[in-house]
Amino acid sequence: MALPFVIVGVATIYFFARDLNVVLLGEEEAKTLGVEVERLKKIMIASATLITAAVVSVSGIIGFIGLIIPHMVRILVGPDHRILIPSSALTGAIVMILCDTIGRMIVRPAELPVGVITSLLGVPFFIYLVRKKKRPIPWQA
Repeated sequence: MALPFVIVGVATIYFFARDLNVVLLGEEEAKTLGVEVERLKKIMIASATLITAAVVSVSGIIGFIGLIIPHMVRILVGPDHRILIPSSALTGAIVMILCDTIGRMIVRPAELPVGVITSLLGVPFFIYLVRKKKRPIPWQA
C-alpha cells in the first residue's frame, strides 16, 4: 500500500539531486547558481514527510531506521546525492533483512521483534550523531 507514495517521494527527491548537491555549497551560492532554495526546501520536506508517513503507517516504528541509514551511508559514499539516494535505499533494505535474520536466530525457536534489533543498531548511532561536534549546516548558516 505504501509503495506508490514511496516511489513518488523517492523519484521527486532523486529528480532534485543536483539541486541538493548545489545547496551543499551554501544557500547564497545556490541562489546565485539559479536554485530556488526556499521552493526546494518545501519540496524536500513534503517528499520526506510523504515517504516517512507511508512507511511508518505500514511497518510501524521500525521505519525510523530510514532516518539513520542515510547518515551512515553519507559517511561511506560521500555527499553526492546522485549516489547517496540509491545507496541509502539499498543499504536500508540490506540492514532490515539482516536485522530480521538476527532477530529470528538469536532466541530460537522464538522470534525477537525486528524493532528491538533496529533499536540496538539505531540508538547508539543516533546518540553519536547528536553528540558529534556540531558543525553548521551550509543551508542553515
